[in-house]
Amino acid sequence: MTTKDNARTGGVATVAVVIPCHNEELTVGKVVADFRAALPGARILVVDNRSRDRTAEIAREAGAEVIREPRPGKGFALLTGFREARAGGADYLIMVDGDDTYPAADAPKLLAAAEEGAEMVIGTRLQEFEAGAFRTGHSFGNWLFIFLVRLLFGVRTQDLFSGYRVITRRFLESTPLIAQGFEVEAELSLQATVQQFPVAEVQVRYRARPKENPSKLHTYRDGYRILMAILTFFRDYKPLTFFGVLATFFLVLSLAGGGVVITEYVQTGLVPRLPLAVLSAALFILAALCLTCGVIVTTINRRSAEIASLVPWK
Repeated sequence: MTTKDNARTGGVATVAVVIPCHNEELTVGKVVADFRAALPGARILVVDNRSRDRTAEIAREAGAEVIREPRPGKGFALLTGFREARAGGADYLIMVDGDDTYPAADAPKLLAAAEEGAEMVIGTRLQEFEAGAFRTGHSFGNWLFIFLVRLLFGVRTQDLFSGYRVITRRFLESTPLIAQGFEVEAELSLQATVQQFPVAEVQVRYRARPKENPSKLHTYRDGYRILMAILTFFRDYKPLTFFGVLATFFLVLSLAGGGVVITEYVQTGLVPRLPLAVLSAALFILAALCLTCGVIVTTINRRSAEIASLVPWK
């Protein structure tokens, strides 16, 4: 039964809190206890993502259910937690990091926004945060990726990488998620845009991590993976624009080189720059192929969307 079904029948929606963890023994116990206090009726699921410390043991002692995910990566851990929560019949799924940076007391505010109709609610951190909550360069990276996503997709999000979200069961049942690492938050936001699901943003206060427990996010390695994920998403879901830009680029190069060759031929009757002529012709063919790919993939996407629209909700 979906969230909307619950609303119609007067049933009580169930909530599951999914907490992906990798070596979070210093904070996971408090996170579980805080969410148990804030949401007494919620199911607390801690996904142990190859921790080498006492994360699983402490989480279990605090009252959480512990699931093990052997594949490294936050994306894998979240997908495993989502799958378990859905199997348990949860209508709302709260995803939150296990590092005690997000306040559990704000969970009811996020749930309230979801009950008002949002299929995904994001706890935005960039307006209110403690000193030292963001590592050097992370704030700039956040704003840079937010600008890129706005440019490519028109997404007006305040916080693209917040790890504190409420997601409805309907959203998960109709949205393919394949992210493996820290790019999972960006994928959630982009999928909501593509699927045209209503999204709400609620401001939360972001806390600094304990100094003894530094962030698992690698600035350059994970930043590169996030960039590639955004560009891949752009290619897959806006193929005509993506391949159209490539086609225009190759066409401009082709016309620039071909213009030189044609000018010389008109003036002398010869083609002294044969390699340039061949290159210009090849670039023109490549531009035509890019445009053709864009049209074909756009048609395939449209047919896939039509088929998906005919599949009834569970």
